[in-house]
Amino acid sequence: MGITRVKMLWLGTILICLYLGSSWVQSNLEFGLTNAFLPQTTFLLGPMEVPCNESLCTGPLAEIYCHGEILQNSWQFGLQKTCPGDKLKVPAKEVLEKFKKLSYPMSVDKFRNFCEESFEQVNYLEVVNLTDWRIDPDFLNEITDEKQRKLASELNERWKRLARQFTSDVLTHPDMYPLLPVQNPFIVPGGRFDVYFYWDTYWIIKGLLVSKMYETTKGIIDNFSNLVTTLGYIPNSGNIQLTRRSQPPLFPHMVWEYTKATGIYDKKWLDSMKMEMEFWEKNRTIEVDGHTFFAYKTLSNCPRPENFRGDYSIGMNTTMPSEVWRGISSACESGWDFSSRWMQGDTTAALSNIHTDQIVPVDLNVLMANNYRYMALYAEHFLKIEEATSYRHKLEKISAAIQQVLWDDNLGVWLDYDVSLKKKNSNFYPSNVYPLMIPGFEKYADKVGNYMKKSGALKFAGGIPSSLPSESLNQQWDFPNVWAPNQHFVIQSFLATSNSFLLQEAAKQAQAFIETVYNGMYNPAGGLTGGVWEKYDARSTAGAPGTGGEYIVQEGFGWTNGAVLDLIWTFRNNHNRLEKSSELELETSQQSALVYAAAGFCAMVAVVMIFKGLIKYKSRQASEDAEAGALLLGENDEDDD
Repeated sequence: MGITRVKMLWLGTILICLYLGSSWVQSNLEFGLTNAFLPQTTFLLGPMEVPCNESLCTGPLAEIYCHGEILQNSWQFGLQKTCPGDKLKVPAKEVLEKFKKLSYPMSVDKFRNFCEESFEQVNYLEVVNLTDWRIDPDFLNEITDEKQRKLASELNERWKRLARQFTSDVLTHPDMYPLLPVQNPFIVPGGRFDVYFYWDTYWIIKGLLVSKMYETTKGIIDNFSNLVTTLGYIPNSGNIQLTRRSQPPLFPHMVWEYTKATGIYDKKWLDSMKMEMEFWEKNRTIEVDGHTFFAYKTLSNCPRPENFRGDYSIGMNTTMPSEVWRGISSACESGWDFSSRWMQGDTTAALSNIHTDQIVPVDLNVLMANNYRYMALYAEHFLKIEEATSYRHKLEKISAAIQQVLWDDNLGVWLDYDVSLKKKNSNFYPSNVYPLMIPGFEKYADKVGNYMKKSGALKFAGGIPSSLPSESLNQQWDFPNVWAPNQHFVIQSFLATSNSFLLQEAAKQAQAFIETVYNGMYNPAGGLTGGVWEKYDARSTAGAPGTGGEYIVQEGFGWTNGAVLDLIWTFRNNHNRLEKSSELELETSQQSALVYAAAGFCAMVAVVMIFKGLIKYKSRQASEDAEAGALLLGENDEDDD
């Protein structure tokens, strides 16, 4: 009996020591005193402490999928890919009650059994037959260039492959799925992105309209209109883990593109646009020098459920983790997740220094300005003159603010403004030129043209990189990656002017990106599989996919399909002329020299001089391309892990 007591005493002491020791380790981890990554484990002594109070979603499923111990434990046990699952086996209330019956210490086996009893992996989407899709649409006959017609045919074919709709079970039992279902079919981006995403859909719609798929487009817009009616805004995507953040507010752009193509107006869409703009006006504004701007600033200040482990470790190694998590979530709302834009002042572009919600982004405010413009036109159609006048006043107000605060006259371009640092970000980002798309801003085109010449951004064969200089080596919305949304909007910005240089560059950039995507599909370099990628390497037209970020580059790809289809269609009649004009492009000084030469010599001598000038120009261009490539030495071209 005495020996038994001694054994019990020793056993109790050992357990207490284990508990205290493990608690100390876990406590130190939670307060960022250990190394940068939350380790995977097989045994938990107690729940984590996560210092945040605004989840990424709300509602009955929030405590299962967006915050709380189930989500945290799944990441700590390394079960996050399957738990929580695609569907609940029992209602959310019962799942939470069942989890509360578990006790700590908790083993991975005990938690795995709970997961298997509570969740299942199911197919919540199904392929859908789009009734307005055609295998050989008429628009292909108007594309004269054979290679571009081939690529356009492939991109048109992909609408069928990327078309999805939610299963009838999702629509019947939405409370059992971590989804925001919609009634009509939609186009997914592709790869890991298997539901609808907000801003991707704008370029998808641009491509669908080229394919004259008006019925599919209308259904997608109706989906978003209904989401606004339900939520008051359009969420990042149909995954509930992303629903408390939005994305660049392009819904009015989508509506206007459809209306331009079809002549069809729908009053309920005007009501939805109004509701969404009111959401942004109420929840996403920031003041600078008496001006009201829009900024990406989500309410959430918790680690993202889709990357809980990484966010937790980054945040807990800072003094203000909840602010870092808010900055991360806000960057995801921007669509540029992640970029050195959101970490001004940090040459390493580390996420621990992110402060997206303190930055006035040029592009967001341009989008809002044009939203007001399209809504004014829409309101006028329905003879809502007072409402239209109000939107035009808002357009004028935000346009004036953009010019007064974001314009840099020395550089000749618009720059993001960092409220926390009280200064502009002088780095190059494609968004710097987007204000050219606002009516009345054409008068700055000459200065913007000079800025683009000096920026170095036009020296890359495959497209315009997402940032310069190249400070960030691991964030995917930075150099050397070129993204279809940026490339498309830059080209649209140039086309909104009458500046000859910018118009020529618009055509050149369109052809460069089309060639890049073509080669990525049909002539993949380095033994890669051919595909249409979500991002590309700007350093050549070889079509190599971009790198960096939190996941491996994805193939599909909805917005690339749409943007390239639109570019092919826009420049379909210009191909031969553009090739000639590109060969004959000369700098202003060279053009002047040729004019003086022609005035002093006979016509034959002038022809000879032009020929020599062309040879010299091509040689200089080759030298500049080599110089641009030299800037990249030492860059890491490896794919994501």
